[in-house]
Amino acid sequence: MFDTTYFFDVALRLAPGIPMTFFIALFSFIVGGILGFIMALIRLYKIPVLNQIVILYISFFRGTPLLVQLFMFYYGIPIFFKSLGLDLDFGSVDAIYYALVVFSLYASGYLTEIFRSALLAVDKGQSEAAYSLGMTTSQALRRIILPQALMITLPNLLNFFIMQIKNTALASIITVPELMGLADIESGRSSKFLEVYFMAALMYWGLVVILEWIFFRTEKYFTRFRKKYDK
Repeated sequence: MFDTTYFFDVALRLAPGIPMTFFIALFSFIVGGILGFIMALIRLYKIPVLNQIVILYISFFRGTPLLVQLFMFYYGIPIFFKSLGLDLDFGSVDAIYYALVVFSLYASGYLTEIFRSALLAVDKGQSEAAYSLGMTTSQALRRIILPQALMITLPNLLNFFIMQIKNTALASIITVPELMGLADIESGRSSKFLEVYFMAALMYWGLVVILEWIFFRTEKYFTRFRKKYDK
């Protein structure tokens, strides 16, 4: 029988996991964004050797499940170093650090392609006009190309952040105490799986709805801002 009282009480026990969920998503989004932007430029300008490495990197992190990547780093790295004869104490490394690294690398693979497609979507005439005015490549990027590319890719960036919020549930697999991690602990303690996971689902849903509203207002603001300067 569904325990309504416990269902509402469990929300207070899962709430402490929300900041961790948001932190993992935000950290990986920022770090992944920085790495992704650098790799997008490497791909855009086809820098020898580095371009091939980036293509392989993107293919791996976009072509393998995030869950597999978490297992590979969390369990595989200690085994790898042990096989090299290096007796390092990986047991003292908190699981959150593995999660932050893996989520950042995963995000960079997707954000590279998001940034690259946005940069390619900017009319080439814009960069040609900038060069004709005597701007350097960095000046043209900073003043002309990037502002337009940001407007083009903003919806994709915001949607990816929402996806990353939901992806953080996988961090519970390596014992990170985010929202889903606390739900696993609580359900195991009480054996009331329906109540716990239903509440966790509602809390994820609530987070996404709030973020969608914030992002909608953000997109609306920048669209109005862009139209103002397009006149």
